[in-house]
Amino acid sequence: MEKVLENVYLVDTFSYAEKGTISAYVVDFEKAAIIDPGAANGAKILLEELEKAGIKDKVEYLMNTHIHIDHAGGSSILVKHLNAKVVVHPKGVKHIVNPEKLWQASKVVLKELADTYGKPEPVSEDKIIAVEDGQRFDLGGDTIVCYHAPGHAPHMVVYYLENSKVLFSSDSVGCYFDGMVFPTTPPPFSYEDALKSLERMMELDVKYVAFTHFGIAKGKDILKKAYDKIVMWCEVAREVAKSGGDVKEFMKRIVEVDKEVEKFTKMNKSVAYGFLEISAMGMLDYARKK
Repeated sequence: MEKVLENVYLVDTFSYAEKGTISAYVVDFEKAAIIDPGAANGAKILLEELEKAGIKDKVEYLMNTHIHIDHAGGSSILVKHLNAKVVVHPKGVKHIVNPEKLWQASKVVLKELADTYGKPEPVSEDKIIAVEDGQRFDLGGDTIVCYHAPGHAPHMVVYYLENSKVLFSSDSVGCYFDGMVFPTTPPPFSYEDALKSLERMMELDVKYVAFTHFGIAKGKDILKKAYDKIVMWCEVAREVAKSGGDVKEFMKRIVEVDKEVEKFTKMNKSVAYGFLEISAMGMLDYARKK
């Protein structure tokens, strides 16, 4: 568990497969919360780190930004070992209670990667908090404010640590690697919702943005950069869609116009590169429908 900010710790929950790709955040005040518990197969890592830090008994909330299995799959295992509630968007509750449909859909999209993440288990409904937009959680030292943030997914929530001014953005702002940011826009992607959510986040007083994929960005400029990237990618997607091009063509064009993507493709991150491919599918699918 690495201290990345005051009272905020990062755990690399996917280190068993690809280091530096999926992070969970432990926010530790009088009460503790885990933001994006990660995949089911990474839950053991998180539990071990909580034990080492001596804060396992302080964890009261498992806060899921959304229900995709690389973010929320670990909740079902962690809730058995912690005296904590699972926090999730109201639209995601049924998939946490019964994840079978989510699991089958994940296998179709992710293929063998789904097994690397692990299959989520059911969570009893009495262990779940369906979080409302603007709902607040007092940790005794700071407060987490929850904002619904559709776009990447209709069941997306971002968490804002109010006094510390840390935004836990998850995929609503995109992926962040070595200072580079790119959109995460899997199907069904909502372009309009994604931009509105980012506009709302840009109104917050943000000192740090904490990405699930992966790590901390200082300042809020990254939010505007992510906004501009979505606009740029969508313009390219519309051009490719009009010409009848496919995802391969769209990816080729994106590498040409987005130099950060070109740089990223040269990094040894096969799973993270898969995020790019799925994002291209969602963006192009949106453009075709429009």
